[in-house]
Amino acid sequence: MKQKIKHKLILFTLFFTPIVLLFTTKIKLTEKERFGYFFESFFKLAPIAFIINSAFNWHNEHEAFLYGLYVILFINAVIGVLTHKKLKTLDIGEFALSTLITVVVVFGVYFSLDQMNNSIPDGLLSVGFSSSVQILTLLFPIAKIMRNSFILTNGKFPPEFLIEKLYNYERDGNIKSFLEILKKEE
Repeated sequence: MKQKIKHKLILFTLFFTPIVLLFTTKIKLTEKERFGYFFESFFKLAPIAFIINSAFNWHNEHEAFLYGLYVILFINAVIGVLTHKKLKTLDIGEFALSTLITVVVVFGVYFSLDQMNNSIPDGLLSVGFSSSVQILTLLFPIAKIMRNSFILTNGKFPPEFLIEKLYNYERDGNIKSFLEILKKEE
């Protein structure tokens, strides 16, 4: 284990050495050496900067939805902790792993399906697809919130018939009957 950490530290150091040397004033470097370090630094950092910039741009385009998603993921985590405390099954390591998996799955699916939306021309179909993707993305953490809330309230909320529809949806994928129940509640 220590050997792996040491190896990764060496790779990290070697990766950033040209960047540090480019800006150092403590070591005398010729202009040719600085120019070489500049190009090496540029080609190492440009892909990283591109990925970070793309991620920030994507986030800005979906800001309103993503902030709502962050809140839902937070609520899911809090209700999940409360449920597992009640059941006396709380394991912080398992909780952290489960939360990480949920976040990665939700963002992975949302990002992937959103990229499919880029191939659809702007218009009614694009808006419908985008809305469907957002609903699908929210259903996973909301379903977990509903199940855990049902356990926390000893089956009082949400109503049992709604939980049954949720389980049916998860089993057979028929979202129509699940959404019809939600519309009737409104």
